[in-house]
Amino acid sequence: MMIKTYEPVITHRTEITKKIAQFWDQISEGWRKVWGQHIHHGYYENNETLTPHEAQEKLIEKLVELLNITSQSHILDVGCGMGGSSLYLAKKFQANVTGITLSKKQIAIAEQQAKKLNISTVSFKLEDALSLASFADNTFDIVWSLESCEQFFDKNLFIQQAYRVLKPGGKLMLATWCSDQNEYAGTLAKKYQKLCYAFDLPYMPTIEHYRGLLETQKFSVNRVLDWSQYVAKSWDVGISLVNAYNFLQLLKMSGWRGFRFAQQTKMMQEGFHQGRVKYGVFLAVKPI
Repeated sequence: MMIKTYEPVITHRTEITKKIAQFWDQISEGWRKVWGQHIHHGYYENNETLTPHEAQEKLIEKLVELLNITSQSHILDVGCGMGGSSLYLAKKFQANVTGITLSKKQIAIAEQQAKKLNISTVSFKLEDALSLASFADNTFDIVWSLESCEQFFDKNLFIQQAYRVLKPGGKLMLATWCSDQNEYAGTLAKKYQKLCYAFDLPYMPTIEHYRGLLETQKFSVNRVLDWSQYVAKSWDVGISLVNAYNFLQLLKMSGWRGFRFAQQTKMMQEGFHQGRVKYGVFLAVKPI
C-alpha cells in the first residue's frame, strides 16, 4: 500500500464539505466547554506551565509577530471556528475582521461572544474558503488561516482565492497540520489514512509541498517555519482535559461523533510524538 500525501484520500468535495459543516455544528458547543473559545493548538516553550487558554493565545501572539496589524487592517479569518482569533485581533488592534466558517453553530457562538465583549469591528458569515464568493478582488490586507486548511478539499484552490482577495502587498498567514513525507508505504500509509479519515482531512501535504503551492501562485514566501516542537504538547493537554469527562458527559455534550473524535485524539498525539505530523507556519506576500 502506497499513499501520496499531496493527493486526496477523501475524494468527494461536496460530501466532505457537508460532513465537516455538520461535524462542527454538532460538536462546537461541547468542545467549547472542554477547550474554550479557541479550538487550535497552544504554543509551549522552555517547559513553561500555561493554561490551555494562555498557550492558545500565545500561539496567536507568536503569529501576530509575523504580521504588521493596525487599526486600519482589514483581515479575513478563514475557518474562524467560534471566532477566537477574529475576536482577539479585533479587540487588540481594533482591526476590521471578517470571520468565515461552514458552520452555522459556530457563527452563532462567535456573534454571541462579539456582543458579550462589545466588539463592533468584527463580523461573521457562512462562506466556503474554496470560493470566497462574497468577496471582491483586492479586498483584504491579511488573510488569516489558523488550523483550517487541513480540512480544505483543495489546498491549491484556497491559496488561489486567498491571492485573489488580498490587496497588492497583502499577506497570507497560514498555519496548518502537515505530513513529514510526500509518500507513505505499508504501516505508515495505513496510519496516515486512518488519521485523515478520523479528522476529516482530505489530505495533509508536507511543509515543502505547501511552499511549492504558494510559490506557484506567485506569492513571495517570506517565512516557512516548523513549530511542531512548540505545539505537540497541546495533544497531551487535550487528552487530559477530555479524560476529565466520562462517556455519558462527552456523549451529552457533542453526541456520538464528538465522543469518537475525543477518543481519536490519541492518534494525533502519537503522530506528533513520532514526527509524522508537523505544524507548518507560512507567511506569504502578494507582490505589489
